[in-house]
Amino acid sequence: MTFTDITRMMLTSMDFFELRRTAARYAVPFQGVRRQKLIKEIERKILTKNQSEMPSLLVESATVASLSPEGAVSAKPSLKNQKRGKMDAPRINTFSARNTSFSRV
Repeated sequence: MTFTDITRMMLTSMDFFELRRTAARYAVPFQGVRRQKLIKEIERKILTKNQSEMPSLLVESATVASLSPEGAVSAKPSLKNQKRGKMDAPRINTFSARNTSFSRV
């Protein structure tokens, strides 16, 4: 389904009060307008808003796509590229929430 089909189906399934709220959100006049005309006007407004936002999304996705590798990528980590530095010993956490009520004397 395309965005247009989904929008049309969503608007036709709305009741009158949801349509009024949506029309107010998109600045579409709804007083004295029949339901089908209101649905068409809201749909037109949503689609024009979506088309005006699309170029920025395409540019953003193109830059992300240029940074990401093409094709299949292995989930196996590359161990050769990692530098081995001095590693600290893991610290043991002796705090326990259960032990807070007991005192050690």
